Amino acid sequence: MEIIKIPVGYLEANCYIVFDEKTKGAVIIDPGDEAEKILSVIEKEKLKPLAIINTHNHFDHTGANNEIKRKFNVKIYRPAKDEETKKFGTLPAVKFLLTPGHSRDGLCVLTEGHLFSGDTLFASSVGRTDLAGGDFNQLTNSIKTKILTLLDNTIVHPGHGPDTTIKAEKKSNPFLK
Repeated sequence: MEIIKIPVGYLEANCYIVFDEKTKGAVIIDPGDEAEKILSVIEKEKLKPLAIINTHNHFDHTGANNEIKRKFNVKIYRPAKDEETKKFGTLPAVKFLLTPGHSRDGLCVLTEGHLFSGDTLFASSVGRTDLAGGDFNQLTNSIKTKILTLLDNTIVHPGHGPDTTIKAEKKSNPFLK
């Protein structure tokens, strides 16, 4: 499994392309903007998109959905109510963790020691809760019960900014003390 991070848009939301290096089957997580930038990476790497996954429905994480969906005829996959595990082609199974708080529909995507946290958890920070559907208590509860229970060496790929680990966030995130 390979991961490419592409910051897109004026808010520099992280779009991730997770792919199987042999089959080139790929899942695009949070294509928020600059569809042409994302498409050029897909074409350069000769990837075969299988699905789009959004960690939540804010514009900076969904802005390029329709263009990529049309180009590759793929579905946008978002479990709404149930936590579930799903396979996409030959990629390792992904588990969806419902993590409301930044937004009502927040979720994280867990696969093989990697967590794509959207705007739920950042390096030394957490998602903002002042937008519609935001709730700080719900957010910190989601993080403490669903994310910090993961293995310490789990790599966290947030919706904005640099990667981190569960261990680092347990140790130094001031919002989780």
